[in-house]
Amino acid sequence: MKIIGAIFAALALAACSPQAPREQAPPAAPSPEAASQELLDALTPVVAADIGQPVAFTIETVRVENEWAWLVVQPQAPGGGAIDWARTKYDVQAAEGVLDGGGTTYALLKRENGQWRVLEFVIGPTDVAYGNWPERHGAPAGLMGLAEE
Repeated sequence: MKIIGAIFAALALAACSPQAPREQAPPAAPSPEAASQELLDALTPVVAADIGQPVAFTIETVRVENEWAWLVVQPQAPGGGAIDWARTKYDVQAAEGVLDGGGTTYALLKRENGQWRVLEFVIGPTDVAYGNWPERHGAPAGLMGLAEE
């Protein structure tokens, strides 16, 4: 009988002993849709200020690597209409047909202190205007589809 009592006491003690502290799981990465929206939220006011009118985007490319993000987007008026390039500083390029892709916009962003910040962007370039951005900012060239050096 004493053996059975000792077994029950040991089981009760084991059941009541404190568990080892559990490690906190790292926060889940945001979904691709949420990450894309955060990036657009950072880019939209910057481009709107640059072109002097409200803007929305359709996304062509989104790449995120650690704290870096690369966006290729097509600007449009909110609601889906065309941007009136004649009312922007890009009026001459648009009139002469050298606003590549109708204003395709390329943007490099970096996450700092939990917020995405636009480091550089270019609207409608006719060449690879972002070719020196990896060197200038220390961003991974492959993120932008450029050859790593």
